[in-house]
This record gives sequence, structure tokens and C-alpha cells, in this order.
Amino acid sequence: MTEQAISPLRRRMIEDMTIRKFAAKTQHDYVQRVKDFDNTHCRPAFAADLAVKALPPGAAFIASPWDGLYIGGNLGYGETHFDVTGSGFGTLASQHANGVVGGFQVGYNKQYGTFVLGLESDFDLTSIEKTTFGVTTKLPWFGTTRGRVGFLLNPALLLYATGGVAYGRAEVSVPRASVKIPGVGWAAGAGLQYALTPQWSIGAEYLHVELDGPSGHAGGISIDTKATTDLGRATLNYKF
Repeated sequence: MTEQAISPLRRRMIEDMTIRKFAAKTQHDYVQRVKDFDNTHCRPAFAADLAVKALPPGAAFIASPWDGLYIGGNLGYGETHFDVTGSGFGTLASQHANGVVGGFQVGYNKQYGTFVLGLESDFDLTSIEKTTFGVTTKLPWFGTTRGRVGFLLNPALLLYATGGVAYGRAEVSVPRASVKIPGVGWAAGAGLQYALTPQWSIGAEYLHVELDGPSGHAGGISIDTKATTDLGRATLNYKF
């Protein structure tokens, strides 16, 4: 049998209950009680107008792909400029080195309309290393902790800027001596992130990282090292 058309009055009640976010069972019970009341106190025609039928399905709830805690991995390529000076010797090395970078990140986002604010921390290992005139410089690892401010170009595509603190370790080696120099500094960059599903997203990110370490000592020489890195990387995240 063909289902009877929904009257304008009943349609209006359904829309009102949907706006109020009544569950389907609550909507059904509410219409039934109105019908029972009208059978007793009001026009039979009005009760018939409210005959209980299967309610049309409401819009499916779609979770925000941005709100919440996430964890993921990254892989990319970077170039580091090393400035190494030694007390009494001046510049020991000023060179560029490049290599693969990769690691993981964890963060938290909160959406406010078309804006997304977040905090992210990452840790990456690198193969960045170079030897010139017997001096080897390398950046074995680095990490950052950064704030993120983003704008939704559409509900699934986020454009963001990011900045915060950076930390890592540079290593300088000369014949028969080497020194490992921890460094702190800052990082800034920008990226795009695309939500494949409410849980999974992919992205592309550029970061500029500057590390300036304290003096280290090798072979009786005080060594100062500054490492400036520019990198691009792809990201894959899972949101809980």
C-alpha cells in the first residue's frame, strides 16, 4: 500500500523535533501522545492528521575531522646549513648537508567555526650529514613543539600556519675527536591538511628550524655550532 503523504502540520512538527535534536524514538512517542490527547479532547480529523508513521530519516551525524587528539607519522627531505666555529681557529666549517627526515607527531585540535586551533609535538630522525676538509657535520635528530592556527578552505581542507620551540642535536667530528652539541631554538612553517574521513587525514608541511647549541669541546678546542634546517614532509594522521 502506498504510504499516505505527510501533512504540512505533521511535517512542521517533525522539523521542529529534528531541530531540537529529539531521538527517533522520542519523536515517535511525542507524536503518539499528541494523537492520544487529541482523540480525547480535540477534533478527530486533527488526530488522524497526526497518525503515527515511520519518521523520515534525519541527516546522518558526521563527526568533525578536526576536533580531538591525533597521532601520526611523517616522511620528507631537508637541507641543513651548519656554521661551526672554533675558539682560536675561526670558522671550521660552513656547509650545506641534506638528507631524509622522518618520525612521528602527536597533537590536539579544536574547531571554532571555520578556524582550527591546535598544539602539536613531533620527533624526527634524519640522515643529514656532510664531510668537508676532514670536518663532518650531521643532524641526527630534532623535535619541535608548536602551536597551529588554521582556516578551513572547505570542511575537509585545512590551511594552517605553525610556530614554536625546537630542540635537537648536532654532531661535529674532526680527525681523532668528535663532539655532540645539544641545541635549542625555534621553528615556523605552514601546511595543508586534507581529511580523508573523520579519522584519517593526509598533509604536506614546510618547516624552518633553527638550532643554536652551547659550546662543545673537542681536542681542547671550544666549538660553537648553529644548524639551520629547511624541510618539506608528508604527514599521515589518525584522530581518536
